[in-house]
Amino acid sequence: MSKTISTTIESDPLRQSPSDTVEDGQYIILEFSDGRQLFAHCIRDKKKCQTKLKINKKHYPTQPFIGLKYGTVLELNREKDKFVPLPLGEDLIPEVDESLLELLGLGGSKTTDGKNSDGATTAEAIIINDLKSSSAVTLNRDNRNLVDNNTSQGITHERLEKLKEDGKCGAAIIKELVENSSTFADKTEFSKQKYIKRKQKKYQLRCRVIRCTGATVCEAMFLKDQRRIMSLRQDSLAQILSYANVHAGSQVLIFDTCLGLVCGALAQRMGGYGKILSLYTGQQPHAFFDMLGRFNLSYGEMSSILWVHSGEVFGSNVKCGEINVEEEDVEKAERDCFEWPCPLQSHTAKYLGKMKTDEKREEFLYKRSARFARKLARHTTMETRTWLHNQSDSLIIVSKYDPLPTLRKLLPFLASSCPFVVFGEHMEPLAECLHALKSENLAINLRLSDTWMREYQMLAGRSHPNMTMSQSGGFILTGMKLDPIQGINEIDEKVLQEMRSMVMRGRRHKKKRPSSNINDEDDGNRKHVRKT
Repeated sequence: MSKTISTTIESDPLRQSPSDTVEDGQYIILEFSDGRQLFAHCIRDKKKCQTKLKINKKHYPTQPFIGLKYGTVLELNREKDKFVPLPLGEDLIPEVDESLLELLGLGGSKTTDGKNSDGATTAEAIIINDLKSSSAVTLNRDNRNLVDNNTSQGITHERLEKLKEDGKCGAAIIKELVENSSTFADKTEFSKQKYIKRKQKKYQLRCRVIRCTGATVCEAMFLKDQRRIMSLRQDSLAQILSYANVHAGSQVLIFDTCLGLVCGALAQRMGGYGKILSLYTGQQPHAFFDMLGRFNLSYGEMSSILWVHSGEVFGSNVKCGEINVEEEDVEKAERDCFEWPCPLQSHTAKYLGKMKTDEKREEFLYKRSARFARKLARHTTMETRTWLHNQSDSLIIVSKYDPLPTLRKLLPFLASSCPFVVFGEHMEPLAECLHALKSENLAINLRLSDTWMREYQMLAGRSHPNMTMSQSGGFILTGMKLDPIQGINEIDEKVLQEMRSMVMRGRRHKKKRPSSNINDEDDGNRKHVRKT
């Protein structure tokens, strides 16, 4: 008789897959058709939502984004003055309107399913038509007679503002601009498409909802202000995480002055498993919290980040491994004897009595309890110092300070045969660091590389690299730490002498190779010649 054994597998709370939809309290990235990328904090409660999304000098609420799937494309509805989600399959660049196709000479061939009589979409039909008639177009007309004197457009600025106030859609505004342009008919087919595409980006505003990850946050911050993150591109960030061998369960020591961008990418990559020892300057690491909040980190991922003051490394004379074990952890002792929930103090009770409404009292108690909870959950200074002196598995330096003294101070806290990565905007400081590491035999596999990435426009007959992108994404110095005792001979002299004598004895008693007959005959001939 067979028995069925039921096994229950407990789900790990740290390994929960992220949601496919935007949840309340999360940050998202909105990618617009004109290339802009903006952060949006989606909060359902209007009282807690202090900041609104500012687009083109107007403020829009972020509540409509909650519940949408990532990758959804939205379009600005001027009548309702809000973003409306579009059906699945829509792109950031909208399809050319049928009335505009007639102006381009492609109208009337469109079927009910959005394709022309040849079975191609409207965008494909325009490209095919251009390729077929490209030679004839270039012979008949070009753009040499077009003069940019701001008189070719018949619609005034007041008329455009009136159309926007009336709630006209973007396609209607673009149609009016095309009809009132005196030079549109003289343009080539490529110029007409570029003109319509440029007006679509301006008047037919669309955006796509993107999840906040290390690559997307880095790209959005690079487009916003690359100087604040040391011109760190997403390809450079990927190489840093790869060369540092960042994985779940490891302990990483990082010195980040890019607002916590690299630290947040580490926490998201490790998924709450392992430890991240993040050095900070100043009294508190408040500058990191704004950036870390944009990664939508879970409690486990956020608690894996352990904050270490830079004075523990740069300001003290304590070497790695020299820590007083007998020293009492006063902060931990106070935390262990703390009782929760605790009674209210007298001055706190008086302060609550002066409040008029219960909502204010609840909000005050919520903030006070959250502060006590953070104080009880955080690690003490002695615990963090112990982890720091136990040596880490990886070392990452993305700092605006001089890399050579920084690396010399942090290398003792890295375990032997473990990788380190140093990122910098300029090559000369990293070259000096490379020369010092080589001359002092501190590391091997040293490599100084320049990250390079280029964006291309891929269109039929118009594929070319983008000419307006950044020149460089920074420089990366990678290597592997050597053991400090590397090259020092600690064997006793007597043992060395015995080893040398054994080697010499083996050479003396080595058997001679037997000579062949040919060699014997040659030797005999040589002797005979000598006698004669």
